[in-house]
Amino acid sequence: MAASISRTPAGTGIEGLTIRPARQADVASVLELWRLAGAPPSSTEDAPGLGHLLAHDPDALLVAERDEELVGSVIAAFDGWRGALYRLAVLPRHRRRGVGRALVAAGEHRLRARGVRRIGVLAIPAATGAAELWDAVGYEPDPRVVRLVKDL
Repeated sequence: MAASISRTPAGTGIEGLTIRPARQADVASVLELWRLAGAPPSSTEDAPGLGHLLAHDPDALLVAERDEELVGSVIAAFDGWRGALYRLAVLPRHRRRGVGRALVAAGEHRLRARGVRRIGVLAIPAATGAAELWDAVGYEPDPRVVRLVKDL
């Protein structure tokens, strides 16, 4: 299912913002965006890993652009059972302007269109503004869940 490009309407406070699925040519820019946004890639978040994501689910990685500059990203993934949002990142100079909210809304729209009824979010609580943003868009902590990881 190909995601469409969405342009925000005038008067929303985020004029000129385009959200679209990332392309293979965007991979290096997305990795750099994560670094600049203070969310450096982990050992598994690299060019081959993002290439694999795009090959497996070409519309999962959404990017936000303004004036031809990549200013934000989110991964809206669906495993066939549950939806998840990962790696919401916005360049610091573009924060508090609606970019994060627009990316979350685009990710939710994508997942809803695929039949997702519940979305989980992986967020770094110490990230500046992260908890406030997720609260503002309606997500609540789930104290029953602990994230465990293992690199292979």
